[in-house]
Parts: sequence; structure tokens; C-alpha cells
Amino acid sequence: MIRNGFICNWMEVQTDGQGRGLFYKYSAYSAPAVIFISGLGDGCDSWTGVQESIAQHASTLAYDRAGTGNSPGVPGPRSCQDLVDELYRLLSLLGIKAPYILVGHSFGGLVARLFACCYPDRTAGLVLIDAAGEYKELTYERALPPQHVAANRAYLLNPSLNRERIDKMQSYKQISAARASMPGNLPLSVITRGLADEAASDWPAQAILEIEQKNQAEFLELSAASRQVIAGSSGHYVHHDEPGLVIDEIIGMVQAHSNQLLNTALRKRLEQ
Repeated sequence: MIRNGFICNWMEVQTDGQGRGLFYKYSAYSAPAVIFISGLGDGCDSWTGVQESIAQHASTLAYDRAGTGNSPGVPGPRSCQDLVDELYRLLSLLGIKAPYILVGHSFGGLVARLFACCYPDRTAGLVLIDAAGEYKELTYERALPPQHVAANRAYLLNPSLNRERIDKMQSYKQISAARASMPGNLPLSVITRGLADEAASDWPAQAILEIEQKNQAEFLELSAASRQVIAGSSGHYVHHDEPGLVIDEIIGMVQAHSNQLLNTALRKRLEQ
């Protein structure tokens, strides 16, 4: 079906011998395609405004992982590698040509990073939006009061406590092991929130924000072509609070990739 110029449909994907349907929202324009990867428990609707803007400059795809939005759940637990395999299969079945600019929010940043490590030749760039780092729950414990430590550790270790039944420990190990496989000059934009969460009086929101900002600054070490932008007026959902900032970062990366292709083509003509 067509909604506001987007193809919205289901695609049956199969990565582990089990068929499953994923709902997606796709627009065809030009390369490179921009792939939106939502945070844990979020569906593709999280990207609606940003995707509509980017669709005027590039092909786009947002989708609901199993158990989110319009996609039915599947037996868990699952890991980031399962999600990368699923996304790769979806892109292949839809015939969306690589390379891709991957835009990952929160947990989606982990999926985007692992995809880039597994398929470096298919990745044109990464935009990480207040993205989760490996073992982030453990880094929180430096600031947590004793009454929050047990629940925080349980959320890390027990997949049944998150909506998608993701095995976080296994996922973190996968990403840590693959870290060295990411291209050292991959365009990377790290967008980090500037506002602390609103929380109960005993939750150290400001200290957690400072830990998150430090963790995300370390993403800059992943690539020599990296930059960090602090979204000073945003909470965790930067693409909702300051969509223009996110749109500008993505469009800038799309244009830089297109200019690089043009310059390469011109050089080849001159060499002939």
C-alpha cells in the first residue's frame, strides 16, 4: 500500500529457518539509501517526521523489528547479530542497493555499528543518535545509589525484562568482538543529548547524563572521519526534540557521499 508517497508493506524474512514478517516503510529516490534503526521497543513510526524530510534527498527505509510496531513477536531471546542478519535479509529482498547510511537511535546504534562491521562494503556512513554503548548498564553503576543497582543489573542480564527479549550481554560481546572490523575512515556522526532525564529524586539523572556523554564521546575512536554534536535542547529522543539537527547531519552525509562519487567519476574520466 502507498501512504503519503511511501510504500508500506510486509516482507517475510527468514534468517534462522523460521519465517517471520516485518513491516516496513520505504521510499525510492536515489542512492545512498538511508536506513533508520529504532531504539529498543520502538517501531518505525518513531522516524516519521525525519524520514519524510530525508525522502526528499535520498531513498529511505524504516521498519518494525519483530515485536515492535506492526511486526509480530518471535520466540526469544535474540541478539544483535540476529537483528543484523534480519536487516540484511530485508534489504536484499527489497532490492535496496548498497551502500547505506545507517541511522541508529539508542539500542539501534548497536545494530547499526554491528551491521557496519559485518558489511563494511555496504556501509557509506553512520549517524548515531544518543546511541547505547557496550555494557552501558555497568557504567551506570558508578553513579547509582544502592537501591537501584539490583534492578539495573537485572535489566542487563535478563532478556525477558525488555520488550524485544534481547540478550544484551551476548549482544555486547558480539559488538566488542567485531569492533576492529569497522572501517577506520567511515563517516561517523555522533549526536548526543544535552538534557538529563526527568526522574525520581533518588535517580542520579545528571550523573547518568555525564556518563552517557562520555561513553558516546568514545565512539569517536571508531573512525578517523568522526564528529560529535551535542543536542543541547534534547532529551534521549533527539530526533523528536531537535529533528532539524538530525536531518541536517543526515543530509550532510548524503551530500558528502554523492560528491565523493562525482569526484571519483571525474577523476576516472580525466585518466582515460
